[in-house]
Amino acid sequence: MDSNMIFIAALAAVVFLVIKNKTDEAERKKKLIHDLKENYGKEENREYTPVEYELISHYFKNKGVEQGENIIDHITWNDLDMDNFFISMNHTLSETGEEYLFDMLHRPVFDVDVLKERGRVIDFFEKHEDERLIAQQALAAMGHSKKYSLSDYLKQLDDLREENNVGHMFCALLGLISIAMIFLRPPVGFVMVLLATAVNVATYFKRKSETDPYVRCFSYIVRMLRETKALLALDAPELSEYIAKLKKDQDVLKELNHGMFLLMSGRNLTGSLMELPLDYIRIFFHLDLMRFNVMLRIVRKNRAAINEMIEITGFLDSMISVGHFRKTLLKAAEPEFVSGETVFSAEEMFHPLLKKPVPASIEAKRGVLVTGSNASGKSTFLKSVALAALLAETIYTVPADSLRMSFFMIYSSMSIRDSISSGDSYYMAEIRAMKRIMDAVKGRRDTSILCFVDEVLRGTNTVERIAASSQLLKSLSTDGVICFAATHDIELTHMLENYVDNYHFSETAGNGTITFSYKLETGRAESRDAIRLLDMIGYDQSITKAAFETSNCFMETGAWPKL
Repeated sequence: MDSNMIFIAALAAVVFLVIKNKTDEAERKKKLIHDLKENYGKEENREYTPVEYELISHYFKNKGVEQGENIIDHITWNDLDMDNFFISMNHTLSETGEEYLFDMLHRPVFDVDVLKERGRVIDFFEKHEDERLIAQQALAAMGHSKKYSLSDYLKQLDDLREENNVGHMFCALLGLISIAMIFLRPPVGFVMVLLATAVNVATYFKRKSETDPYVRCFSYIVRMLRETKALLALDAPELSEYIAKLKKDQDVLKELNHGMFLLMSGRNLTGSLMELPLDYIRIFFHLDLMRFNVMLRIVRKNRAAINEMIEITGFLDSMISVGHFRKTLLKAAEPEFVSGETVFSAEEMFHPLLKKPVPASIEAKRGVLVTGSNASGKSTFLKSVALAALLAETIYTVPADSLRMSFFMIYSSMSIRDSISSGDSYYMAEIRAMKRIMDAVKGRRDTSILCFVDEVLRGTNTVERIAASSQLLKSLSTDGVICFAATHDIELTHMLENYVDNYHFSETAGNGTITFSYKLETGRAESRDAIRLLDMIGYDQSITKAAFETSNCFMETGAWPKL
């Protein structure tokens, strides 16, 4: 087979691969549009490896906290099980959207105009399917880098050394000459190709190991530039502000588009047949490394434009995701924020992670003390209130018929654990968590505080728990503060009735079972079914009967009898 036949066969193979790649891409696009339509408003939980999920938080961590900014700290985030909540409501399609949404849920906003703008964009995408699908296709094409965090490498760009392209140009020239020699003097050409391959591959991977994470980072930026062009074509006056900013950033960064195919392994990193030969070409001629060095200088020069594109695409993706989330809820409302008073007033509020929630309504202008048996719904109610407030101040969406509230800084002390590594006992961990709430109240200026305490000081003995917790809750019953607390200590409901409103959850015992209504009721809990439950599941009646008698003795005399 002569060299002409080899060339024709190679050309035919390339044409076949191009056609196959285009066909596969059209099929993927068709399937994506179908899935986006079918799944919008349906529940779905993504699966993450620990590394993948941890990377999502890097944008939030790298962004940091500005002076005077209030964020949701890790104690409150964990208390509210926000990781599971985020996974359940995250329907973003891009890395920028995923990281932006995670960051947004950590940063309550106390500006009603900012929140209403979020609500306006959410509402636009809910009502305009065609525009939403165009945006979603672009965001899905941007995709995720998975193994790297874009924000990490943008932050670390200054640590990467720059190099000129002279060495890479020599390698590319060596490769071209060796290929040319195949057609002029085939035996010599094949030897030169082997030599060029050895030299070029060795030098390629030496630099590649250093730049690979950044190459992936730049590939994502280039993908973002390319795919956001679809957003620029949207005929949507409602998004004109965002489209104008993207257009300006596109103009500033247009140099990055030149030769972008040299740096990218296919449109969506899908593993198509076209990617393999392109990768070999890049390695042999160092094309991506030369392009990388040029891009490094461009990116360093235009960091502000890149950050703005990341924020805008992240914002739009997040708002589409919130609209999807709203559709999954039994009901959803936009909050009403009030000034001049401290209030939390919700109608038919529920926890969005429950499959069959029992809604609760409440108006609180001072502290709320909730009593009831274990598993009756106290903790879930506290989390429902806290989550509703947080969602109101972040994604302008609440799982309720309505919510009228002040702006609040939100703190909790609910799911405290002891720590072997730090040497803290449960009680020490608990009082440290409480101390940060007390400090926030003491340092409060204009913004009200909404705090949550589940089983106050449960890590110590009864006498000191009641003595100390009564004073702690009293100190939290001050202007500008609403504290929701749950307790088994009925004594607190009497001691603090001048400072808090009492609510309770009840249960019904009978026919060998206990049934919980999960309905929030006014007043303190009156039932005492803990001992009855022992009897119902088969404890010796001599034990349960004696326990009832001991309990009645204490209730009558205020003192425990000797046994």
